Amino acid sequence: MAGAAGVVLLYRALAGGMMAVVAPVTAITAALVPIVAGLLTAHSPGTLALSGAGLAVLAIALVSLGEGGISGAVSPRVVGAALAAGALFGVFFALLGQADEGAGMWPVLAVRVSSIGFGLALAARTGVSLRLGPRVLGWATAAGLLDSAANALYLAAASRGHLSIVAAIAALYPASTVLLALAVDRERLRPAQIAGLGFAAGALVLASL
Repeated sequence: MAGAAGVVLLYRALAGGMMAVVAPVTAITAALVPIVAGLLTAHSPGTLALSGAGLAVLAIALVSLGEGGISGAVSPRVVGAALAAGALFGVFFALLGQADEGAGMWPVLAVRVSSIGFGLALAARTGVSLRLGPRVLGWATAAGLLDSAANALYLAAASRGHLSIVAAIAALYPASTVLLALAVDRERLRPAQIAGLGFAAGALVLASL
């Protein structure tokens, strides 16, 4: 339910504000919550690994910067929605990370069933139509399958590694978006984004030590 509610708030924030602000605020908050949770629930993973987690947070901020940077007027309501979405994503990461290796993929099934139930209840309450065109349905199906695969991979990593480090690395997803935009849409990277990709690589190296 935390993950589903986070998605709702994220898209509401994106619809009402600058993506260059919403994306980094949400991603950084989503990384910080499970980092703190991991430090409170398990032993410290070590100085180098924690340095990697901190570097990952900095990388998230840099690679999420769009063409307009982070300037411009943004309403407190949009910032609040972005913070709330990030916090809910962080809670989702932290809770999913509590499953041990013996749980298998059952937690992923529980996530999907509960999020579908939450979505249906929200749609019924708001009166939103659930009809999708064939093209939209195809993209939605592909997105759902990829999201489930990502949850499964995160669960496998979190059950074997320290939550603080795994969550910080998982929250580097804006870097993959930037790389895809570079390869598919031929977008040009800003210097800050290039630096962020470098920090992301450094964070991966430090986290693996």
